[in-house]
Amino acid sequence: MRIVYCIILGLVALISVKAQQNNTLFLMHDLPQANIVNPSVPIECKLYIGIPFIASTHVNAYSTGFKLNDLFDSFGGDSLRFEPGEAIHHFNNLEIVATEAHLALLMLGYRYKQNYFTFSITEKFNTYQIISKNAALFAWEGNTQFEGENVNMDGLRINANHYREYAFGWARQINEKFDLGMRFKMLFGKGNIYSKPIDLSLYTDPNTFVLYLQGRAGLYSSFPVELSTDDEGKLDQLQIQDDIDWMKYAMNKANKGFGIDMGFTYRITDAISLSGSLLDIGYIKWNSNAYYYKSAGSIDVSGTMFEDGLNQEAVLDTLESVFTPEVFMESYSSPLVPAFYLGISHQLNNWFNAGVVFHSEIYKDKMHPSLTFSGNAEVTPKIFASGSYTIQNKEWNNVGLGLGARLGIFHLHAISDNITGLFDLGNTQNVNLRFGLGLLFGCNESNVTEKEIRALPCFSDPYRTVQKRIKRSRR
Repeated sequence: MRIVYCIILGLVALISVKAQQNNTLFLMHDLPQANIVNPSVPIECKLYIGIPFIASTHVNAYSTGFKLNDLFDSFGGDSLRFEPGEAIHHFNNLEIVATEAHLALLMLGYRYKQNYFTFSITEKFNTYQIISKNAALFAWEGNTQFEGENVNMDGLRINANHYREYAFGWARQINEKFDLGMRFKMLFGKGNIYSKPIDLSLYTDPNTFVLYLQGRAGLYSSFPVELSTDDEGKLDQLQIQDDIDWMKYAMNKANKGFGIDMGFTYRITDAISLSGSLLDIGYIKWNSNAYYYKSAGSIDVSGTMFEDGLNQEAVLDTLESVFTPEVFMESYSSPLVPAFYLGISHQLNNWFNAGVVFHSEIYKDKMHPSLTFSGNAEVTPKIFASGSYTIQNKEWNNVGLGLGARLGIFHLHAISDNITGLFDLGNTQNVNLRFGLGLLFGCNESNVTEKEIRALPCFSDPYRTVQKRIKRSRR
């Protein structure tokens, strides 16, 4: 139980910021990397090669309930004191904390007539936690605030995931108005912590101050650990292995999974396009170093023991004696976190287009929506820029910027949906960054016919060049 308590407090303390998904990228169909968030988006060029390890790097972090500075008070000089109480009081019933880091080891794209084929290898690190407001209040401030109430603290979840993704994609122009794309993914898990919803409830008698606490939790893990159990099969000691073979860990093929992405683009008119995608429908089956920790119990004790929260040695010893989990060697499956995009873009003139995109991730029964407005412009024939404004987390200051450049066959880009958050991490709930470098070949305009022109054209070559192509094809 001490381990579970430390994990809970650690999550509340360390989750700094809230991650966005580069919604602007979804509308930037002129970037080869746009295929990542919409599998139906092709390139107009013949071949795309992402520079290994730097083709696409994506970093996100977010909290729906607080900023990092909300958790700390300054008490002299540069010293900080962990004081999350005020932030916890402003929580909704359930809050999400998540982080993401995706590193593309290899990216390839090849266009053949009306088909576009892709292959990529990506290292992915994802975490998400769902925090119950009542559980956080009980952990930090104790039970006196709940005297005479039946308090439900259900819904707490923990999830951390590291896996490698091998993705095979196919997109096709079905007709002059409609494009369809799909991506099939083989997944190889490396490490995981995954919990079922943790159920907790308490009642403190207002007259006798006796506290009745009931709890049930199930936690899975797949990671090189050393553990021991007592005679009853309950956890005695747990620690990460001292001599982990990291190469063996990185090349582990025992934890297999599958996933699928789907996307479409529909050209309503010559200037207006509707597009959408559904990503990360799938799961991973964990077999190596797989354990299940099961805990259930109840206690009736003096409520004064818990009146100052759970950060006391006697309290922890009491909880540990009742809720120490049983340990089982057991394979299990954990789902991916699905994401949904729906956007519309409008070409206003030969160098500028504007759009709006709705995005949501689905954390079990908890959704995290956002709405982004963006504009994309060709600054020069070789430089492309975008600006965006995102509404989410009850925050209205998410201003994003993007920049791309075409230097011969080299194409580079950097995008953030909250540029100010990168320079003031303590005062934001949202921070993200995506950047990459790749090579494009076979972008000869004479090879592109009018029927092949998409809603958004090749990178750094927006609509001025498209109009030239149309005129040339009609001669």
